[in-house]
Amino acid sequence: MLYFVKGVFYQGDLSMLEEFILELDMLSQGFLNTRATILIDGIISFLVMLPIIIMISILFAKRGYIKIHQSLQVSLLLMTISALALFAYSVHYVEGFEVLIQQSSIGVGEAFVLLTIHVTTVVITLLIWSLTIFYADSDVKRRALPGLYSEIHRRAGRRVLLGIVLMSLTSVSIYWILYMV
Repeated sequence: MLYFVKGVFYQGDLSMLEEFILELDMLSQGFLNTRATILIDGIISFLVMLPIIIMISILFAKRGYIKIHQSLQVSLLLMTISALALFAYSVHYVEGFEVLIQQSSIGVGEAFVLLTIHVTTVVITLLIWSLTIFYADSDVKRRALPGLYSEIHRRAGRRVLLGIVLMSLTSVSIYWILYMV
């Protein structure tokens, strides 16, 4: 099958994910009025709203709705991992990172530094978030949360929230250099 996207012909068998991303790319441009696709705009919108959704989840826990808090945290972690993976796949393999950097007015060196900061922030945040959920689950099973380990869980949650805010900011920065300038 032959695909034509952004002036480039693609031929051969594509995976289902590649076909899905190419179809989304061919359907329309994004809704944020940049060079990004609708998929990328949706992902960046989710990442911008993520700290707010996390704070809502924390409010549920403070009000005693622990099950809703737990479900939201696990769901948001999985959605964030999926969104970041889809974003990275789309930028690096579908659109081409080098092509996007050439279209940008930012130099390769600056983009590399920002990308390194972003990846480091994402990896650390996702690791802390995953461990916080894992330990919270085991503490709940041992009936130590809420209770004995509540303060430790609160401090870990604050670190996760800070990481998520930084992850959102670096994601917006990456979006900005790839699709806006």
